[in-house]
Amino acid sequence: MTDTILFDLDGTLLNTLEDIADGVNYALRKLNFPERSLDEIKYFIGNGVVKLIDRAVPSGTTEEDKAACLALNKEYYSAHVNLRTQPYEGIMPLLKALKEKGYKVAVISNKYDSAVKDLCKLYFSDYITVAVGNRAGVPTKPAPDCVYTALEELGCTLEQAVFVGDSDP
Repeated sequence: MTDTILFDLDGTLLNTLEDIADGVNYALRKLNFPERSLDEIKYFIGNGVVKLIDRAVPSGTTEEDKAACLALNKEYYSAHVNLRTQPYEGIMPLLKALKEKGYKVAVISNKYDSAVKDLCKLYFSDYITVAVGNRAGVPTKPAPDCVYTALEELGCTLEQAVFVGDSDP
């Protein structure tokens, strides 16, 4: 029986694209790299922030400059995680209905763990008790590590859960 729902965050519960793009372009500007369009950033998203930065920097960028860009992005994005981010239409009533029906709900994301927790607390504290993001030493989705962590924290099994998102769990 399914009684647990795991949601992806970016592009599923929250429209975070503009804030993500702002963070990427801030880091690119600081390193004198060309900025990327919103459409380019949208295409680059998936498989975590390391891949996002790797896709956004110019071809041939050194590993050292990629690491610097990643650090600048994290610094900026952590301080500006919620300037233009908003829940998608219908999400709040959906989460309320799931809670009323007794479902356990969690968020798993490749976004920085601190940002995932901050955004979930800000928008979904009444509905979501577990939020798991990208942490050092833990593989990002589609690796199942964050799914297992969320299920353990909820006290559920994989057989009880379903994943809802715009990418593979």
